Amino acid sequence: MDLELTSGLVLLGTAVPIAVGLGWYAWRNRSLPGAYPFLLMLPLAALWAVAVAMELLTQTLSGKLFWADVQYIGICFFPVLALALALDYAGYRKLLTWPRVVAGCVLPLTTLALLGTDGSHHLVRASVWLDTGGSVLELGRTWGPWFWVHSGYSSALTIAALAVLIGVARSAASLNRRQLIAIMAGPGVPLVCAFIYLLVPGAMPAYDLTSVGLLVAAIAVAWGLFRPRLFSVVPVARHALVENMTDGVLLLDQWDRVIDLNKSAQALIDRPTAQILARPLAESWPPWAPMDAPSAGASSQTDLHLTEGGVRRHYEVSWSPLSKRGHVVGRLVVLRNVTERVLMEDSLRQQALTDGLTGLPNRALFMSRLDDAIHQAKRHGTSIFAVMVLDLDRFKLINDSIGHLAGDVLLQSVATKLHRCVREADTVGRMGGDEFMILLRSVTDFREVLPILERIREELATPVYFRQQEMTATSSVGVVLWDSSYEDSESLLRAADTAMYQAKEDGRGCFRVFDEDMHRTVSRTLKAETDLRVALRQRDFSMSYQPIADLRTGAIHSLEALMRWQHPQRGTVFPDEFISIAENGGLIVQLGELALDEVCSQISHWQSSRSLAADLPVSLNLSPRQLVEPDFLATVIDRIGAWRVPTDRLALEITETALIRDPIRSKKVMQDLRALGMRICLDDFGRGWSSLQHLTTFPVEELKIDRSFISKITQDRTNREIVRLLTALAHTLGLKVTAEGVEHSEQWRLLQELGCDSAQGYFIGRPMETDELLEYLEEIGEGACFLGAMPETSADRPSRQEAGGGPARPVAAVIRRGHASPAGE
Repeated sequence: MDLELTSGLVLLGTAVPIAVGLGWYAWRNRSLPGAYPFLLMLPLAALWAVAVAMELLTQTLSGKLFWADVQYIGICFFPVLALALALDYAGYRKLLTWPRVVAGCVLPLTTLALLGTDGSHHLVRASVWLDTGGSVLELGRTWGPWFWVHSGYSSALTIAALAVLIGVARSAASLNRRQLIAIMAGPGVPLVCAFIYLLVPGAMPAYDLTSVGLLVAAIAVAWGLFRPRLFSVVPVARHALVENMTDGVLLLDQWDRVIDLNKSAQALIDRPTAQILARPLAESWPPWAPMDAPSAGASSQTDLHLTEGGVRRHYEVSWSPLSKRGHVVGRLVVLRNVTERVLMEDSLRQQALTDGLTGLPNRALFMSRLDDAIHQAKRHGTSIFAVMVLDLDRFKLINDSIGHLAGDVLLQSVATKLHRCVREADTVGRMGGDEFMILLRSVTDFREVLPILERIREELATPVYFRQQEMTATSSVGVVLWDSSYEDSESLLRAADTAMYQAKEDGRGCFRVFDEDMHRTVSRTLKAETDLRVALRQRDFSMSYQPIADLRTGAIHSLEALMRWQHPQRGTVFPDEFISIAENGGLIVQLGELALDEVCSQISHWQSSRSLAADLPVSLNLSPRQLVEPDFLATVIDRIGAWRVPTDRLALEITETALIRDPIRSKKVMQDLRALGMRICLDDFGRGWSSLQHLTTFPVEELKIDRSFISKITQDRTNREIVRLLTALAHTLGLKVTAEGVEHSEQWRLLQELGCDSAQGYFIGRPMETDELLEYLEEIGEGACFLGAMPETSADRPSRQEAGGGPARPVAAVIRRGHASPAGE
């Protein structure tokens, strides 16, 4: 066999193992971009090479034509796959949709179809023959018109693939360009070989080795796709990483001379590199001197603060030793700019410790400084300080009349004025709302506080303007001087707060100093509050019931439930002594729920036992706080449902204070209670803040005239006329009227004349426990329960005139049960 033929067959024979090896390698890395098109190209290239070899070995014209046609399977589809590889590698996989791939294969499929029928139209090969002129028997041919169409299309696809890769190479980092050059060899090498074979006859062997060149180029493509470390990427990447780091990196030798540094470090030191290298770092960068030698053999870290161009910069400096065979040969220093982090931390700290509106220290920071003052005072017995709590008077009026924005302006102005009134060592803080705190350090006695209080009064009297609206402020101030009896900051602030509330009670716009009397009062209040909490847990409360009589008939028609605290040391405690404590201590809602449960339980028991009190409605007092509680209505419904109490057996008494607190919500709750069938009574009418508008605005059915009017109707004509007018007005509005505090027969008689409907007081009966109440009801008339139904001719009973036209002996019996009415009942 000819040597040229033999060498060609050997080259072509290497195609199959090369394709198999590259295919296995590509399959292992098939998740990488471009892998799948590359996998499809390998068998086509191998088939192309095998078909060229078989064409050389075949000696007949028909055989050579067959294997020449087989070669075109690879020749036709290789350019399509080359473009697909380039697009996939460049990140344009979304363009490789099935319709587009099929469209790209239309012309190659047409070429293969024309090759199969070329004998009838000669569009691909114009003529063919066996060429015996050379050393190897080969297929001679002249090309038809379609061949040039196919060649142009294939060249266009290959050039497009190269263009895509060149575009990626231009935008890629320099580190990746060598990898792209290897990948471009895939379509580039075979394209060059094909052009030389076709256009320069005799420049290549007599047979086409394009397929072999393709497989050799595929090796470079595989390395470019799957082995980016081929061009020593790790060292290059390491160098690029260090150079582009925002942190400054320096390498020092054992004598602290700079051996190497990156751009960030050079920019921080702000000197030319030539003036930094080979010199001790402290010479070119003075801030390094304090951090030098002592820690040379160990890792360490510190914070560094520098002023650069008038701007404060913060750095985190860390260094670690570089060792070789157990000996320290140098240090690696890293300088990290942490200015943004420090500024953010400072901002968060500022937000956490200062008031957002006024910029003053908030409660947390003020209490911290107060703790420091206490510790210092305990260490140095002569160091005394004062604490002031200041609350603006009628600040809510500013918000409601001018607006909350005006209120904010006033608060900011007050903060500025308070700052002007104190010394630099003192602290002004905002507790919240319109309440401020002041810590006055190094105060020996109260006389040093007086000038500051006077300055505060004068400063606050200066008007503040908001949109041409003048605003002024007065304040109530509580002052406390520290002494060793105060254990902590909370007790000290509580004392100042107590003094401030005392100033408000004494008329506002003044100051009060916390003294022993206040201390005793606070101690008693705290003890009472503690006892009340314990009593609530143990349910140390009972209910007493006071009868209410009809003034026309004398019949007992209802009861009022009144709570009693059974104190283990003090005995029975009346409501006027513990209701205010419950309200101030936040226990009134819990106390009210307990009273509601007890009353519902008692009504249910009377009904089940068919006692004399079974048909008597019971009224229960509500606190202002209860009425505006979100779940109050649900609580009432739950209790009457649990005890199966008819709603007409439970009435609720509400003072006008409850209506003032939240009129809209109060009205809605009262309407809901009325809808359930409960009677609503307006209690203590005439005491304190009273408004006739409440009688028409709120859904009440009954009005109770306060005892302060009833007690004077027999001596004072004015009070008698007030009761007459209130009764007439209530009747005009369709309301029932009950007089409270009726304690003798003359009051009973006058109330009958004035047209009042009902009476309540010690003349009818005092509040009684349940057993005593049932005994009382039996005594005044078994079954009927009419006070005025007793015979008037009985010799052992007072006359109607003596009884004021009301009850006879039963009333006298009731009066003997108690002589004085506790305040508030």
